[in-house]
Amino acid sequence: MAKYRPAIKIVLKILECISKNQAKGRALKTHVIQCANLKTTSAEKYIKMLKDAGYIEEKRENWGEREVIVYEMTSLGRERFNWFRRINDELFVSGDEMEQ
Repeated sequence: MAKYRPAIKIVLKILECISKNQAKGRALKTHVIQCANLKTTSAEKYIKMLKDAGYIEEKRENWGEREVIVYEMTSLGRERFNWFRRINDELFVSGDEMEQ
């Protein structure tokens, strides 16, 4: 039986991927999808949800002759990322340790 990740863990992972690459000022869409280990259609659903909530911003940049999509976390996104991380630690990390 397949084991699916809870939505909060997927959201946290996407925000973590963007945050991790934010030192460069941007996170490419393909990097976010690969880092979060999602199929493109699932990633796009979650990315749209995060954009609509105001957690991330999408920008298009020229890269040579190509145009790439990059994401940046907003101040609300950074606040929520820290919030989700605390919730994840309380709900999942503590629970995982108890099961062992």
